[in-house]
Amino acid sequence: MERNLKVVGICGSLREDSSNKRLLDLAKTMFPDYVEYESLEYEDVPVFSQDIEKPVPEPVQRMKDQVERADILLIATPQYNGSFPGNLKNAIDWMTRPGGDNSIYGKVAGIVGCTPGQSGTMQAQLHLREVLSHLGIQVPAQPRVMISGVLDLIDEDGNLQVPEVEVNNYQKMLNELFKLAQIKSL
Repeated sequence: MERNLKVVGICGSLREDSSNKRLLDLAKTMFPDYVEYESLEYEDVPVFSQDIEKPVPEPVQRMKDQVERADILLIATPQYNGSFPGNLKNAIDWMTRPGGDNSIYGKVAGIVGCTPGQSGTMQAQLHLREVLSHLGIQVPAQPRVMISGVLDLIDEDGNLQVPEVEVNNYQKMLNELFKLAQIKSL
């Protein structure tokens, strides 16, 4: 029997009408009943500086608490200038601070992304994977969800119409994350 799992979705884009937020919304439709989902809201997290890390600013502590309660982090990242966004890196930096108070070490995480371009967020995902790996976060190698030409995949109602092959990859990745999180909890 599966134990209940909590997934925290982290969108690398802070834009209200983000395609990557839509990609996180799609994941929610694929979760089994034993999985709970919540979005991480971190727009008010200040730019990291050791000058302000003690005491931990309230928006940062709220974010850290939410991440600590998660079994799985599901990160949807756009690709900006060949990498993942600075605001996402800033959030990750805060999650590991102050020293000795790392909120993300040992977590299980999945990375997905969509972009109007043709690279499917490949470079952003590789850079993010490297950072997460350095921090002791388990990220499955396969399958990967990298959606190109996303503007052509949004219908007239604003819904993201992901190709079936990508939906299948997404489901396989989620299933792997659920399995890894269940194993870690034993």
